[in-house]
Amino acid sequence: MHLLVLGGSGRTGKLIVEEAIRKGHSVVALVRSPSSLAARPGLMSIQGTPMQCKDITRAFRASPTPPEAVLVALSLKRVSDSPFAAISPDAPDRFMENSVANAIAVMKDFGTKRIIILSQWGAGNSFGSANFLFRAMFRYTNMRYGLAAHNAVDEETRQAGVEFVLARACVLADGDAAPIQLYPDNGEAIGFLAKITRASVAKFMIEASEKDDFIGKSPVISN
Repeated sequence: MHLLVLGGSGRTGKLIVEEAIRKGHSVVALVRSPSSLAARPGLMSIQGTPMQCKDITRAFRASPTPPEAVLVALSLKRVSDSPFAAISPDAPDRFMENSVANAIAVMKDFGTKRIIILSQWGAGNSFGSANFLFRAMFRYTNMRYGLAAHNAVDEETRQAGVEFVLARACVLADGDAAPIQLYPDNGEAIGFLAKITRASVAKFMIEASEKDDFIGKSPVISN
C-alpha cells in the first residue's frame, strides 16, 4: 500500500512510519522539518503542515498514485512532553480538528477513502470506562484540552462520509510491540491502569489500514 502519515516525526508517528516500511508499504510523511525523519528506502518526507490543505495536496501529489490511506498521529503542542503540561502559547486553535478535516477534504478530492486516527482512551463513549483518577484528570488538569480535541475529531470524523478507524489508545508507554488487547468502543471490561506501547499502537494502526475489520469503529486498545 501507499500511505500518507501526518505526525510522522512524533514519538508514535516515527514508529508508524517504521512499521509501514517494515511491512513493505511506501510512505509519504508530511512534517514541519524533513530532517526530523531519517531518510530510507520507501519513505518520502514532504515539508509542510496539515493546517494547510495545499501542503496536504502536495503530499498527495508527491507520488504517481495518491495514498490509499491516511494515518494520523497528531497531538497538541505543549510546553513540555508531560501530558499535564500547559498548551504551548503558539499552538494553533483547533490544530487536531482542522488538520483532520483538511486531510479528509483532500482525500475526497483524490478519491482516497480510508483514514486511521490515533485517538485516546476516554474519548467519546469510552470516558465512563476510565477509572475515577483518570476521569478527574481529564476534567480538571491540562489533559482536558487533549481530550476535548479528540472528542471533536471523533464527532466530526464520524460525519465526514469516509472509512475511518479511531484507535483509542490507553496510556502510552515506551517499549517493544507486544500482544494487543482489543476492547469495545466504550472500553467495557478494561483494567484499572491499562497501558500500551507506542510500538504496539503503530502495529495496530498499520493493520487497521490493511484490513476492513475495524472500519467505522473506535476500539480501545491496550497490551
